Amino acid sequence: MLFSSPRAAIMAVFAAFGAMVGTFAGSVPQIIGNYGLNNASYGVGVTVMTATTVAAMGLSGVLARHFSHRHLLLALLPASLILLAMLLTGTLSLVFFAAVILYGFASGATDVIMNAEGGQIEVTIGKPIYTAFHGSVSLSVAVFAIVSSILSTKYGTWASLLAASLAVSFAMLLVFRNITHNRLEPIDTIVRAKSGLLVQFTLPLILMGLVAGLVIASEIAALFWSSKLLAEMAPDIAVISGLGAAFFGLCNAIVRFPGDRLRARFGDIPLMSATIFVAIGGFAGLGMTDGFVLNVIFFAMTGMGLALICPCLFAMASRETPANRAAGLGVSMLVAGVPRIIAPTAFGAIAEAFSIRLAFGLCAVLLLFAFFVIRILGKQRGRLS
Repeated sequence: MLFSSPRAAIMAVFAAFGAMVGTFAGSVPQIIGNYGLNNASYGVGVTVMTATTVAAMGLSGVLARHFSHRHLLLALLPASLILLAMLLTGTLSLVFFAAVILYGFASGATDVIMNAEGGQIEVTIGKPIYTAFHGSVSLSVAVFAIVSSILSTKYGTWASLLAASLAVSFAMLLVFRNITHNRLEPIDTIVRAKSGLLVQFTLPLILMGLVAGLVIASEIAALFWSSKLLAEMAPDIAVISGLGAAFFGLCNAIVRFPGDRLRARFGDIPLMSATIFVAIGGFAGLGMTDGFVLNVIFFAMTGMGLALICPCLFAMASRETPANRAAGLGVSMLVAGVPRIIAPTAFGAIAEAFSIRLAFGLCAVLLLFAFFVIRILGKQRGRLS
């Protein structure tokens, strides 16, 4: 049956995760207005959220030693939705910062657990399906960013939450029906491995983490600032300001669904080296133009260009430490946490002092630096594949 398998359940969880991210991204102008924030204070909030997300990703392995993926997902999904509701409907700045901190933690833990379960399902099936899960996230972000933008502008943020709650409820139902208690082994076994985390800080993993951090920081900028830029640019059509995040997510999904075939054909390093220039062109365009339609197109370019970089890096990091794959991923994500935590505050400060367009233009510079790190990584590994 179509909805009677662990694969279908986790695909729905990825989609629900994307629905909540898209709902948040599409409602940014309303959030800023409701709380009376400026660009700089909003940027601080996103930074704090990112920091708690990174912390949760580090602690999720401990949670998975004591609770099954099924139990964790059934707890984390509704918790994330409730915290998102607080974030989108509050009006006091204290509520904003409290909700964004807790939402970041719940989101980070959900991210790790759903990816761990997805990895186990891929092993069980015996064929590459992992990037399709990430494609589900991207497609859901695209749909819910524009839906949220329209609903929150016309009716209020409560309407956006209602739409997201449907996706979360459906995912919880499938998890309850299809994910069993004994699917705990991947994280639990690896966390118990004798090899420690500190000994895994190798140069390749550090380079991978640096690239991942720069890419994720740019993705955060595209998702959580696009609607604000478009709303400022064309306030008379602010109802569709979520188009930036929507096109970013849609183009992300279009590239990710066939991503495993592209990786097999071209190799990780060449694929990342080529696609990152599409993203650089998109962010450069955002920094230099002020037309609504052109900027929506440039957001689409950023989505296409960034789509496969993190999946490639995660796969490479996992291969780097075959005896303890979680350790490789953990090291790279710890390194990645530094730029992704700093970036939102820096972006918000630049946007407030100068302009959002300039802040987006600087993302192109960050990605150009990431390209050179990718090339160093390829040479350090002695190959370009």
